[in-house]
Amino acid sequence: MSDTLHRRLQRLVQGDRDTAAWLYDTFAPGLFHRLSLRYGHLAGVEPSDLLHDTFVFFLRPDTTPLRRFLTEAPRGQGSFAALEKQLWDLACGLASNRRRAAWARRAVPVAEIRDVAGESDSEGETVARDALEKLDRCIEGQSEEGYLYYQLRYVDGLKPRQIAAATGQAIDEIYRLKHVLDRALRRCAERLGLALK
Repeated sequence: MSDTLHRRLQRLVQGDRDTAAWLYDTFAPGLFHRLSLRYGHLAGVEPSDLLHDTFVFFLRPDTTPLRRFLTEAPRGQGSFAALEKQLWDLACGLASNRRRAAWARRAVPVAEIRDVAGESDSEGETVARDALEKLDRCIEGQSEEGYLYYQLRYVDGLKPRQIAAATGQAIDEIYRLKHVLDRALRRCAERLGLALK
């Protein structure tokens, strides 16, 4: 990290408000532009809120993220780029958390899913609902990430590309999660004595 940037960030650790303003004025415009391009079209993610929360997190009173950056960042020409990357990574992490939280709030427990065709509750429907609830609990216990995919895909009805947009993950990662879920489903079905088609 360049000595000038290092000294400024050290002053920031000591609580210098002018340096905090300099940091924001220097890095916020570029970060906001990138956030707008990446997340501006997605529901539930407001680029200006992400920008604000990124700086609030990075400049929080205990200065943990800032001190961690100072100890890990290399000195030299790449210091500004490293700080830009750090702020970008923080913002993307916040965006992913918001998207996941938004989709998690939309999730409907399997127990609340009702037969759309009618109100009747025959013995077969009760057995099927019980089996679904057991399968749901089993999948949840097998793999947290597989369960998230299961909830988004089969409870919320999202397609893989929609899941990628909602979680901020690459489509390749979503297909990997599908395989994680497939393995968990096979194990659970075998354990519960259910046949998968």
